[in-house]
Amino acid sequence: MGASKPVEPVVRALKLLEALNRKSASSLGDLRAATGLPKPTLIRLLDTLIAAGYGARISSEAGYRITEHVLALSVGLRFIDRIVDAAVPAMRQFTRQHNWPIGLAKVRGAVVVLLHSTAPQSPLSFERAGYNRTYPLIPSALGQAYLAFCPAEERRRLIRELLPEAGLGVLGMRDARALEAHLAVVRRRGYAVTLSPRPYKVLGLAVPVRQGRQVIACLVMRFPRSVMTHEQAADRYLGPLNTTARTIVAALAAQDSAS
Repeated sequence: MGASKPVEPVVRALKLLEALNRKSASSLGDLRAATGLPKPTLIRLLDTLIAAGYGARISSEAGYRITEHVLALSVGLRFIDRIVDAAVPAMRQFTRQHNWPIGLAKVRGAVVVLLHSTAPQSPLSFERAGYNRTYPLIPSALGQAYLAFCPAEERRRLIRELLPEAGLGVLGMRDARALEAHLAVVRRRGYAVTLSPRPYKVLGLAVPVRQGRQVIACLVMRFPRSVMTHEQAADRYLGPLNTTARTIVAALAAQDSAS
């Protein structure tokens, strides 16, 4: 029996979902250019994605975006993600030695997604593990760590496409150039910390997991602001966090050589 033909409306919907995932917001013109679909078809598919919870209409000017509901489509991948497999032993070792929970995250589109956490093993845990929890690129420590240490061309593209200058004013930054200057400071000191116009009760101290020039993930240690400052956290835990990151990269290399 021959293979059945693909269901075209499903193929079109998936193509549209992929296009929406590439940008923080897309107009109908953007989506027509990306998918090649006519406007009436796009509108029907967008209405369907919105009704199912996978999309949202921002405004007539800004267009459409995906919602966090799309992350449910990738839940099963967490159990076979090779980075998670490589990271779990080193992350557990960190928590055994230092008690604090740490998380591993990757950038997906316009957000940073938590892949694994040692919160269940930590005696100091104050948050749920929150697998597939998402954080913004800015002001999260994870997002800043990724932006600061990823290749320059990728950083410029992400800032241009995902971080409109209007949103930077809330954080006291005039424009993308001010953000670049801030990220240069992050690179010099070797870590990122939660950035916010108002004081958070919880801070994150994040470092990149780098394989060559590529940032393949980021590690974060979250802790109550009332316990220590980010400077104190860096003095005590930056070295062990970086050691954990290097151990993860070594474990990935071992996986590759064994395959």
